Amino acid sequence: MKIDVGWFARFGALGFVCLLWTPGIGQAQYCGVGGGPVCDPGLVCEPVSATTGLCCPDDPMTGQPPVCIGPSGPPAATVLASDLIGLLGLASDPALAADLFTGPWTNWYRDGRERGLAKLALMRGILETYNLTDMYVGGATGVPLVTDPARPSPMCPPGDYAARTLDGSCNDPLNPLMGARGTRFGRNVPLAGAHADPSMLLEPNPRKVSLSLLRRRIGRFQPVPFLNNLAGAWTQFQIHDWFDHGRPHTRDVIEVPLSRWDPLRFTRGLDTLIVPATRADPTRVAGRDDALPPTFTNEVTHWWDGSQIYGSDDATAHRLRAHHGGRLRVQADGLLPVGSRGYSDTGMRENFWVGLELLHTIFALEHNAIADMLAATYPSWDDERLFQTARLINAALIAKIHTLEWTPAILPNSSLDVAMNTNWYGLNHFACPPLPEIPGLYPNPVVYGVVGNAAGRDLHDAAYAMTEEFVSVYRMHPLLPEVFAVRSARSGRLRQIVPTGRTRDGGGRQLVERHGMTDMLYTFGTSHPGALVLGNYPRFLQDIEIPGRGVMDMGTVDVLRDRERGVPRYNQARQMLGMPPVPDFLTLTGGDRGLAHRLQRVYGTIDRLDLMVGTFAEAQRPSCYGFGETLFQVFTLMATRRLQADRYYTELYNADTYTNEGLIWVEANSMKSVLLRHFPDLADTGLAHVDNAFYPWE
Repeated sequence: MKIDVGWFARFGALGFVCLLWTPGIGQAQYCGVGGGPVCDPGLVCEPVSATTGLCCPDDPMTGQPPVCIGPSGPPAATVLASDLIGLLGLASDPALAADLFTGPWTNWYRDGRERGLAKLALMRGILETYNLTDMYVGGATGVPLVTDPARPSPMCPPGDYAARTLDGSCNDPLNPLMGARGTRFGRNVPLAGAHADPSMLLEPNPRKVSLSLLRRRIGRFQPVPFLNNLAGAWTQFQIHDWFDHGRPHTRDVIEVPLSRWDPLRFTRGLDTLIVPATRADPTRVAGRDDALPPTFTNEVTHWWDGSQIYGSDDATAHRLRAHHGGRLRVQADGLLPVGSRGYSDTGMRENFWVGLELLHTIFALEHNAIADMLAATYPSWDDERLFQTARLINAALIAKIHTLEWTPAILPNSSLDVAMNTNWYGLNHFACPPLPEIPGLYPNPVVYGVVGNAAGRDLHDAAYAMTEEFVSVYRMHPLLPEVFAVRSARSGRLRQIVPTGRTRDGGGRQLVERHGMTDMLYTFGTSHPGALVLGNYPRFLQDIEIPGRGVMDMGTVDVLRDRERGVPRYNQARQMLGMPPVPDFLTLTGGDRGLAHRLQRVYGTIDRLDLMVGTFAEAQRPSCYGFGETLFQVFTLMATRRLQADRYYTELYNADTYTNEGLIWVEANSMKSVLLRHFPDLADTGLAHVDNAFYPWE
């Protein structure tokens, strides 16, 4: 990468102006380059012209390996502007590409922060080049046009103001159906690796995998000590915004034979587990799509747009709106209206439980607070404009919380925290002095961030969509505990012990009505989710009755879905994601001979290992991480992709679309501030003493 470094001389004044918002710096202190005024202890002289420098914090983490983040939050970070230029050069050095792995494992977290960040940037660039695969064909050059034979591409006339459509269409007027509800999932592997093998659908038996390797032993819950249960519930809250394969077929089924000693034979009288197949893609075109692997469509929008709150269709959205003041319907007691089957009426109601009751309620209340702020500021606006703008602001706040709070909470590594802030703001957020728009460098998102970077939107030559591999790595059922001990926020007193299985659907709503939002939030904030490891899959999910589908084992279903949809097995997926294969079970488990033997007994060879099972088995994980590196590869790619492909986070993330007040709302708020706004009694709990609301409130 060739960068014009003349910016030191030409843009020095701009650097001083930028100083006003540089993190960690108070009063400007100037220094002389090669002599003259010197900096105070703890500061270093960073050149901004040929003769003048700026005194910048000498970050003690410079060159140091990452540390684990504690309850007080990440250590302050500063990147000297000259070091930032060096980091970008390092990320483009071919020699770095030869040093990404030690054996089969990545090693960025063993390096000093700057070299580690350069490796993360390089790995993401490689993934963006080789691991975004379209499931549409045809069109001219570049990104294929997303099509559906059942509906013509909509017209996208400009309105009086920018607003998202409910079905996700018209995010890109040149490709109107891209990311819309009812369009196909993409892939993070080449098409040749995305074909399902029907002969291996039941090999090995997925129920055997579930019982032998996934199942949580009685009394052997393995918690994540650095997370609370709001983080676990948040995961599903986000999943419901991003993807849903729709209700499966009831006639097209997969029959899983049960062993003679299977518990379901004795408790349910079954000899076969019947799993409905994933609904087939209705948009395939004979002839044109014949060479494609199996394709599946998303029943919600692919965009990060809060569709789990607002719905992805007109009828749902109309039902949920108050139709005055831009607000959503909320009862006088602060809870959402009750819908069918006795629980909250909201945009996405599948697989509902008490954790979703809490989060859907919180962000409906937050939407209404935003709408009220906008109504007071813009009294001439009608209900529609207030609603649409509040929705944009609320969705952006949710995206920011996930990027800057949830992710660093489940992966509490100090370098990763810098990387996630880089995703949102760019490394300039940490730079002293911040870099101006340097020719040849701007709009590089590593420096200038993705959000609000109008020139930085990039589809990387692939139509935007959620991917089947991304769906796979978000199979995180072990996060669920077996029981919740409901406690009083005021006294900490135990009020009730509730099996998690009884918090589903109407049971969750009853629990909230009985104990109240404040006590239920306190219960979640002071208890831990389960670790993403083998032997920690919730037992209640392995014998669960689902309306319209019968008795299910979700562990069996999780394994089957990946196989059915053509998600590669573990080692094949690693290789397709640019990683070395793991040679054997003993290496995978970090020398745990007992676990390696159990894996070998079920699978025979490591090349038959399912992706989800392999990721849970990984003993070698980046420092402080709540999950392993194979899963993280897909995260690395798609975390940026969700923002960078979306015009509402790039070209349209501005005051014209969001209002100045809306941008300030997103910037100034966090999960903690949202909780305290709507449930101020939580200020008297441990929430007041943690930097991140997803940390345990202890």
